[in-house]
Amino acid sequence: MKIRLASILSGLLLVWGCSDEIDLTAPYREISAVYGFLNTNDSVQYIRVSKAFLGDGNVYVMAQQEDSINYGNILNVKMERIRNNSVVDSFQLTRIDTLPKDSGTFYYPGQVLYALDHPILDDGSKYRITVRNTVTGYVATSTTNIIPDIRVDVPSPSDADFATRLPITYYYLPTQYSKIHDLVIVFRYREISSSGLVSYHEVDIPFNEKINSSSLSLPIEFQYYRPDFFITLGQTIPEDPTVIRRVDNLPNGYKAVEYRFYCGSDDLYTYYQLTRPSDGIVQDRPLFTTVENGVGLFTSRLVHSEFRNLSANTRAAFDTSAYTRNLNFVF
Repeated sequence: MKIRLASILSGLLLVWGCSDEIDLTAPYREISAVYGFLNTNDSVQYIRVSKAFLGDGNVYVMAQQEDSINYGNILNVKMERIRNNSVVDSFQLTRIDTLPKDSGTFYYPGQVLYALDHPILDDGSKYRITVRNTVTGYVATSTTNIIPDIRVDVPSPSDADFATRLPITYYYLPTQYSKIHDLVIVFRYREISSSGLVSYHEVDIPFNEKINSSSLSLPIEFQYYRPDFFITLGQTIPEDPTVIRRVDNLPNGYKAVEYRFYCGSDDLYTYYQLTRPSDGIVQDRPLFTTVENGVGLFTSRLVHSEFRNLSANTRAAFDTSAYTRNLNFVF
């Protein structure tokens, strides 16, 4: 479910660039592509607003041209909080062009995003984004509900225990507007070289996504066989006698284990289904958009994290497990 923004935009490019139903000689029509995933647990919301384009030529070459993708500083982008069908707050988003973008299909290293540093509330409000071109008068809008935060009952507040040879089931009740769910266990550690150089590393342990039923009373469950934790680390972390590895003094106050839960909206689930790789021979997909007078996906998701230290038994097992005893972890 972890859908990268670049992957979504690549899907949009292929839909527009490969269509044989668009008249290339038709008059130019302005269309904005709007992508945003509002998350109540983020301190800053980033919205991508770019141009959807089609031209007579190689679409991949055009995608590398900055003015094919990015608007100049001519957009007015605002967000409104709507409650009981009335606008109760309005926020102006800030244009940012200083965040670098990795290489890929679209123009880089520059990109244009619009940022909002105001909290997103899960009190039943809806949020509406409006994009207006101050030169042409073009307007695109989209509205979304907000997924409320979840309460995770397992894992418990105690330290993470992977030494017990029993499976564990992580679970929580889904909240309103959530459809697709995922979990990643993140293990963090630091390496200290023989010369004293310190570097920080992560190992991700992903799970298969879950789709909740129409009932919010049935829990979302992820089962994990705990000894697999050491197998994954042994297969991922290379043996290196010149370094020692520790899980204390991690940056940003992190603990060794993060349980990162993802919840996506029904719109995000639909878009994910339409853009994921197909196993069949039919590759044409319908264009799904939540943007009125534009294309794209403006919706909500939830990223909820629980942080834990390793239990004493788990720390001791690093030295006894055949998969980790040669990785030089020191506790």
